[in-house]
Amino acid sequence: MKTLAARRLRILASRVFDSTSGIFLVNQAITVSRVTGLIIDVRPISALEDVFEDGKIDVIDLLNENITLIPGLIDTHVHLFLHPYSETSWDDQVTKESTAERVIRATVHARKTLMAGYTTVRDLGTEGAEDSDVALRKCLSGPKPMIPGPRLFTASRAIVSTGSYGPKSRIHPSAEGVDGKHGAEVADGEAECIRAVRRQIGAGADWIK
Repeated sequence: MKTLAARRLRILASRVFDSTSGIFLVNQAITVSRVTGLIIDVRPISALEDVFEDGKIDVIDLLNENITLIPGLIDTHVHLFLHPYSETSWDDQVTKESTAERVIRATVHARKTLMAGYTTVRDLGTEGAEDSDVALRKCLSGPKPMIPGPRLFTASRAIVSTGSYGPKSRIHPSAEGVDGKHGAEVADGEAECIRAVRRQIGAGADWIK
């Protein structure tokens, strides 16, 4: 069984941005749980009182580095299952890329997002990848995630009215979707919207769009 010290990591920083007060704090000690990955304590180095009797705590010393630590950033509107339209159009991503390819791309985007400093994001629709964001969230979650990435809140499929969303067939423009691919979930009227919301909540969506 790991000792208390072994289950914690301490970061010493010369500057830390306090987003609550909007000021920079100097000479701070940040203690992180190795079990959960969560920050459990932030205090001035001068106020440290704990001495671990059962072992030495690991320390990352950034005091002499020109580094400012900031809280994890939050992006409330991302689409991890899409990539730039300058590479591939939205229609082609939805209709020509397999779900497997799009999921793999999403895992790459999740890692890049985390490494850019975003620790929480809300994905507002898989745009044709159905409920894959719910499965991605599972792979990112917990103390031993399968892949690195931010905390993910999911919206599954956006809910739209008939005829209002793509992709559109050039041969059958009045049809919903192309070859069974839909960019969102179609629902008309109160009863259908209630049914769609219940289905998405049942699938694990955190947010209804």
